[in-house]
Amino acid sequence: GVSEQALRRFRFEAQVLGTLQHPGIAQIYEAGTFEDEYGERPYYAMEFIAGAKPLTEYARLNDLSLDDRLELFERVCDAVHHGHQKGIIHRDLKPGNILATYENGKPAIKVIDFGIAKALNPTFGAGDHVTQEGRLIGTPEYMSPEQAQMSAIDVDTRSDVYSLGVLLYELLA
Repeated sequence: GVSEQALRRFRFEAQVLGTLQHPGIAQIYEAGTFEDEYGERPYYAMEFIAGAKPLTEYARLNDLSLDDRLELFERVCDAVHHGHQKGIIHRDLKPGNILATYENGKPAIKVIDFGIAKALNPTFGAGDHVTQEGRLIGTPEYMSPEQAQMSAIDVDTRSDVYSLGVLLYELLA
């Protein structure tokens, strides 16, 4: 079976994705759990992103110009900003969690994996998703210093902005 903590995170992620309605964020259509011989197991059905590649790989494979890379990055920022306006901090922005593809003949991005997101709004059950002291959550290469400290100090939207800066560097370098 799946731990109760994992099920809580799953339910939280499904709730977050159901709330974030933005063309740059992958949409969730259904979420739930089912019982089998292993216990209660979660599932969700989400938007299929045809031909998607991690952001930096997509830029490299398609030999995108500087302007095209900046345009894609602007779309990422817009999607992350939408999350921030809804009170959601992603906390794990990295190329693998930002997929790029062609949509209607133009490059498009989809932010995915809100599994370790943090809610600033108590209606999301923010108390259940506060970083635990001494526990590293996220991908170290992309996390802000305050997130990497593994302290009980709350991480805010600036942590995602830091990760965006690392992404921009990788996208341009």
